[in-house]
Amino acid sequence: MTYTWHPDKMRRGVMTWAGVVLLPLAASGGVLAVCDGLPLTARAFTFLAGLVITLVLGWLAGHRALGTLAAISDLLGALREGDFGMRGRVRPGYDPLQDLVADVNLLSDELREGRRKRTETSRFLGKTLVALGDPVFVIDDEDTLRLINPSARKLIGAERSAVIGQDVTSLGLVEVLAAPDNAVFNWGFPGGRGRWSIRRAAWHSDGREHRLFMLRDLSVALGEEERRAWQRLIRVLSHELNNSLTPIGSLAGSLSTLLAARGVDETREELQVGLEVIERRAASLARFLSGYGKLARLPPLQPRAFRLDRVLARLAMLDRRLPVAIDGTEAVNLCGDEDQLTQAFINLLRNAVEAALPVSGTVRVDWRLEGRYVRVVIEDRGIGLPSSDALFVPYFTTKPEGSGIGLSLTRMIVEAHGGTVELSPMVDASGAVATVRLPLGG
Repeated sequence: MTYTWHPDKMRRGVMTWAGVVLLPLAASGGVLAVCDGLPLTARAFTFLAGLVITLVLGWLAGHRALGTLAAISDLLGALREGDFGMRGRVRPGYDPLQDLVADVNLLSDELREGRRKRTETSRFLGKTLVALGDPVFVIDDEDTLRLINPSARKLIGAERSAVIGQDVTSLGLVEVLAAPDNAVFNWGFPGGRGRWSIRRAAWHSDGREHRLFMLRDLSVALGEEERRAWQRLIRVLSHELNNSLTPIGSLAGSLSTLLAARGVDETREELQVGLEVIERRAASLARFLSGYGKLARLPPLQPRAFRLDRVLARLAMLDRRLPVAIDGTEAVNLCGDEDQLTQAFINLLRNAVEAALPVSGTVRVDWRLEGRYVRVVIEDRGIGLPSSDALFVPYFTTKPEGSGIGLSLTRMIVEAHGGTVELSPMVDASGAVATVRLPLGG
């Protein structure tokens, strides 16, 4: 049963008790006032009887009230000491103070349930931190270590040492924990060296700020990604080198055989043709390697404020092979590397025009502001996208004379500005849509 203490109800109960206690005295006074002819002895007896009964009732009521208040005091003392198991007995009968006992019992039950939930939560958190493979540190507002999991102990070489309560300076964590959220840095700990990312969280407990730091070793993941990148690079290089060197070697061997069999004069024409083929293959190989060098040597950004809408309108007029419609009207002030972004949009516009030319399609450019971002859409009604997920892979191309680095270079430039670039087929017609999303910056 849930009891709720109402002050008005208690006030009415106390007044009722007071009325019952004073009733005999008031009744004897009324009798004396009405019966004027009573002898003095009878009058004295009537008054004393009312007074005695009132005093007895007052003593009984006071004794009961003091007993209830003593029980409430004991219950509150137990709650203050953290003992939520003590309960007061709610006595039967009419007593306005018994609601207080019932409410204190209810408070005790709620506090006990709250402590149970906190204990279960604390145990769950502790087990989670123990099972977590990433190092976790909890620091208070005085830069004192309050919580650490086994992975963090192993990292700082404190598996068998008491470090709770020590300051972060003595633990050598000042520079590490000063890194901003999501920062990536190289650092050597007593338990190992690697490339780490850091995540931070803050909250208040007992009126004090606490900060949680979780480190994640990126070395393994980055090493695996680096290995896959090298494998992809080696596959591409091997494929292209074999495509060039194999025919060069075969042709050189054939020319050498002809030269030995017929002499210079009789094989002059074959030598000329063969050398031209070797020259073309060598030039192709040189362009291939130059393209890789261009991807690897993308210069650092030199951001400055410029009008992106004016750049897009100007680029739309450069390619005279096909009219490019401009749908965007908003002024877009962007902070970025104008030269690199110009090259990125040139690549996308050229691809759109070359896709639309074979079918006499159209190309449209639109842009719109979305909060602190700008979305640029280049839409072509052309031959559509090839069925491949390698559009942004270096040297992947479906054009006979294509280099295969335009889209790769475009994505590198856009991502260097913190943006994204996507290519998708049109939904309602043949063609493709290139979508570039860039932060306004500044």
